[in-house]
Amino acid sequence: MSEAYGPAVPDPPPAPERRYTLLLVPEDGHGAVVEHRFSVRQARIAATAAGGFIALLVLAAVVQVATLSRVLGHDEVVAENLALKAELESTNSKLADLEPLVERVRAYDEQLRGMAARGALPGFGPLDEESMAARDQWIRGVVGDGAAGSRTLTSEELFAELQQIDFDALDQNLQTLEQASEAMPQLWPVEGVITSGFGWRHDPFARTHWKFHGGLDIGAEYGSPILATGAGVVTFSGWDSGHGQMVEVDHGGGIATRYCHASQLLVRQGDEVLAGETVALVGSTGMSTGPHLHYELFIDGEKVDPYPYLPAGGP
Repeated sequence: MSEAYGPAVPDPPPAPERRYTLLLVPEDGHGAVVEHRFSVRQARIAATAAGGFIALLVLAAVVQVATLSRVLGHDEVVAENLALKAELESTNSKLADLEPLVERVRAYDEQLRGMAARGALPGFGPLDEESMAARDQWIRGVVGDGAAGSRTLTSEELFAELQQIDFDALDQNLQTLEQASEAMPQLWPVEGVITSGFGWRHDPFARTHWKFHGGLDIGAEYGSPILATGAGVVTFSGWDSGHGQMVEVDHGGGIATRYCHASQLLVRQGDEVLAGETVALVGSTGMSTGPHLHYELFIDGEKVDPYPYLPAGGP
């Protein structure tokens, strides 16, 4: 087939590659002229290489900026953590110093709660709702019991609050209150039935007249034991024109008691007695209409109604 068409024609030779010459001539015309020859292919390769190099430079700059930002952010976090750690250590140190004070507040509060619940002292007892709410709010703030709606004081506020408390004075006051509480009647002086209360009544010897009755009458069998209602010192044991055979006991703290109309006295002036100790026997001496005990309670020299201060339930 190839012979039918004649001999094969060879491919034409490739066109010569176009080349360029770059001449660098000194500005003042002196010196050698530098000649650079290059082809289009070489120019493209050089341009590509230059573009890649520039891209690498840009990428390196971006990475450097990002890394620097992260390093700076890390340093800030480290510095902040160190500051928080120092503050926490300082707070823990203050709280450690405050712990004994808080425990004293708790103990003082518990003792006062117990005394208030017993109604042990005149002028002391369960608080009204407003006072109790204010007191509980203060206690919650100091001791931080986590009650709902309560605000826990900061360590600085707590430290300042507790520093203002004179614990020595509180301890002394508490001891005084406890002594006064112990001086109050701890038990009924005799077993029997209340026949006359404290206050105004008809005079049993002149029924048409009213007379103030300054104690509590408890009817009991003749010769029944009369008990001291609290520990103290006997300040009087003898005869009184109106009260007959009588014993008076000073319990301290401004508290004193009297046991009147006894048939027999079993203690003498100056004797120390304990709560529940028999000091006399029931009788009907003096101005009396029958065997009974006339019991009187004095607080700071004033006669008061003994009934609210005696144990609940009656004699």
